[in-house]
Amino acid sequence: MPNVPQILLAADDPISRAFLLEALRGFGVAVTAVVDGNATLDAARHERFDLLILDHRLPGLDGDRVLATLRTDGNALSRETIAIATTADPDSQIHQMLRDTGFSRVLVKPFETPVLRETLRELGIGFASSSLDGVAGVAASRSVEALRALRELFARELATLDGELDSLRRDPAALGERLHRLRAACGFCGAVALGEAAAILTNASQSGDAALVADTLDRFHQNLVVARAVLQKESGRPA
Repeated sequence: MPNVPQILLAADDPISRAFLLEALRGFGVAVTAVVDGNATLDAARHERFDLLILDHRLPGLDGDRVLATLRTDGNALSRETIAIATTADPDSQIHQMLRDTGFSRVLVKPFETPVLRETLRELGIGFASSSLDGVAGVAASRSVEALRALRELFARELATLDGELDSLRRDPAALGERLHRLRAACGFCGAVALGEAAAILTNASQSGDAALVADTLDRFHQNLVVARAVLQKESGRPA
């Protein structure tokens, strides 16, 4: 029996992490999941993985800094392990920076499970023969139950965000970070309108125009309320 590939997955956003865990386990590989940069670096130093999948933005230490540090650590067991970066940022300059750091591929979130599967094949990561009909996530996945689980996580994330918006209005940096995470989650859960509203708000917050930010934030909140109502109806539970 062939060895099962060992993959280290680093993702702090619970929606992205749940999607990737379901997808990778559906491929028949073994996954170790961590949520911050320091834990990622520690795991990669002490265990030999066949692949690293690192989110660009991680608490404590971003994915590119994790990989750069790992590549220069002569004692790290996964020093030379091939790596994939994931990011919700569409900026091609950031993608190039990640490739220059040493990532073999850059996957822009949200992406569908066949894209992930083909990327692993291109990098020589084999996986067990198994059906992918249980893989969770976007429309390409055929599992209603798994998608429902993602949306339950998403509903909780939106409820938390709704309660924090007033304080985030006064902290543009924190707002930008939450929007970055949210846009990936919107894509994985099919919340197209809210994702578009988050992108518009992101651009407005970078303009420095306080009036524009206030107006755009109000419209974003309207979309958030609608999304929560739809999720409430879908689950049959209060938002």
